[in-house]
Amino acid sequence: MDITRTVQTTTSLTFRRATIRVDGLPDITVRLEELAPISIGTSEACALRLADDTVSREHLRVGLTAAGVSIVDEGSRNGTWLGGARIKNALLTADTRLRVGSTTLTISLDAEFSNVALSTTSSFGNAVGISALSRHVFALLERAAPSEVAVLLEGESGVGKEVLARGLHDNSTRKDGPFITVDCGAIPKDLAESELFGHVKGSFSGASGDRKGLFLEANGGTIFLDEIGELPIETQPKLLRALEQREVRQVGSNTYKKLDIRVIAATNRSLSAEVQRGAFRQDLYYRLAVARVAIPALRDRSEDVEVLATLFYRAALQDQSADLPADVLALLRSYSWPGNVRELKNVVQRYAHLGFSDGDLFDAPFAAKAASQGTATVSEGAGLTDPALLELPYHDARRILLERFEAEYFPRVLARADGVISRAAEFAQIARPTFYRIATKIEGRKTRGEPSQ
Repeated sequence: MDITRTVQTTTSLTFRRATIRVDGLPDITVRLEELAPISIGTSEACALRLADDTVSREHLRVGLTAAGVSIVDEGSRNGTWLGGARIKNALLTADTRLRVGSTTLTISLDAEFSNVALSTTSSFGNAVGISALSRHVFALLERAAPSEVAVLLEGESGVGKEVLARGLHDNSTRKDGPFITVDCGAIPKDLAESELFGHVKGSFSGASGDRKGLFLEANGGTIFLDEIGELPIETQPKLLRALEQREVRQVGSNTYKKLDIRVIAATNRSLSAEVQRGAFRQDLYYRLAVARVAIPALRDRSEDVEVLATLFYRAALQDQSADLPADVLALLRSYSWPGNVRELKNVVQRYAHLGFSDGDLFDAPFAAKAASQGTATVSEGAGLTDPALLELPYHDARRILLERFEAEYFPRVLARADGVISRAAEFAQIARPTFYRIATKIEGRKTRGEPSQ
């Protein structure tokens, strides 16, 4: 495969922005203005969070395209309904009302069309992507990089936020200065101020010496506040002051020290939604989100899978001419990648070094996922040796194989975990909500008396 970084000539994309409203709750609205799709559900990570126990944690995804508004149901328990029809995928080209659980959503498209810029290159720093979604992100970051504005990167875990943050630093005037990463989710609540701003000897029990603090270590460069949504609410006012005044005071000190830093933050939550529910300070949000960039999930930019997989494969083998087999690429393209680019890299590295036909890999995530996509024989009579499957369209045959695999695999893993969903999800190495959703779907088919095809 020829991987080129300057293959695109289109420099913009035309589409219509949209607004989502919750019927009966006029104050709850979400504006769709960017290409990256948003999630709707009850999870804290959703851009539109619904207080409806008949709605799944991640119920559906809504995104803007040149053709209209795309709707993808994420395997919800109670479905997404358009009139009397339950939909899995849909493209809306006019104002529409959808029902999710007990909630009705109204999606209104703007009358006027808008344009967004696309980068003419297919890379930014070490991030690579040829899809319109990726190239739009690259275009935004190319404009922001030379400036000093704070940037907030929002996206699911594993989409590459730290890689993009490093790209911003490397393309800025501070590229020769330090790049300091702060994992806000890993800082103990009672030590947050000391970790960020430092302390002097004797300022508290255990302070046996002076500590510079991560902000001062980043002086002259960039500080990357990863998972900023996890920062304790008690620490947020002190962070806001440091950003506004460009100075910090170490714990136990009476003097302030000047800061010369650029701030990039990242989160796997919707910080605007966190502000609305009072879990994140609004003034700090505005300070961090001078330039807000939504990073799309890998399942929303499937065109990038082959390019990324090839890069990871060649790096793993240290062979720049190596190509993945066509059947493996087809498998990778068909998977939804809940772990995003991080998961893809893990799977490709495993394949490069161990393959996936080795029996030792059958309990590994890739083996299970390979089977779940209908490319492996998961039980007698369930594979493509069934002549009836070969008469069906690809997507129908794949759905039947997937249902057969799920009906065999998930109950057995759950039994192995003594019925405990969290343990079963760990055994399967998938997210607990994903395991619960699929297990519930299987049970629903049994309750309705539907055959496993």
